[in-house]
Amino acid sequence: MRGLSLFLFVSVFFLLSACQPKPHAIHFDEEDCDYCKMTISDNRYGAELVTNKGRVYKFDDLHCIKGFMEENIVESKDIHSLWAIDFSIPEKLIEIKSSFFLHNDQIQSPMGSNIASFGVKDSLESYRSTSLGNEIQWEEFLNSK
Repeated sequence: MRGLSLFLFVSVFFLLSACQPKPHAIHFDEEDCDYCKMTISDNRYGAELVTNKGRVYKFDDLHCIKGFMEENIVESKDIHSLWAIDFSIPEKLIEIKSSFFLHNDQIQSPMGSNIASFGVKDSLESYRSTSLGNEIQWEEFLNSK
């Protein structure tokens, strides 16, 4: 009987953890941005918004995810997580809440935010040592015009 209880517990745990909302890989040159409708093509940029129900919205630039959020297409209470591509590791999604952002006009992102996201501060500093730019916070970017 104890073995059956353990089996049921483990089964339920895995079922619930498998259902957790999570980001999906962006298929570059195949998928369109859910905001501007342009093809997502540069693997150094991109972002995703994941809802509590597991729906994933994909974007080609941080500018687009910002616009999408400003239009309240998905209410903030329904947002599970936000993700961005790590500029130093193309195609790798990192959670926005633990990311570092660099604004630099030389970055030239697809829709003109000119912001690169980095998973670790050292990567941002390494990039900034070869070009100028200002580190910004996510909230600062969201509140900018």
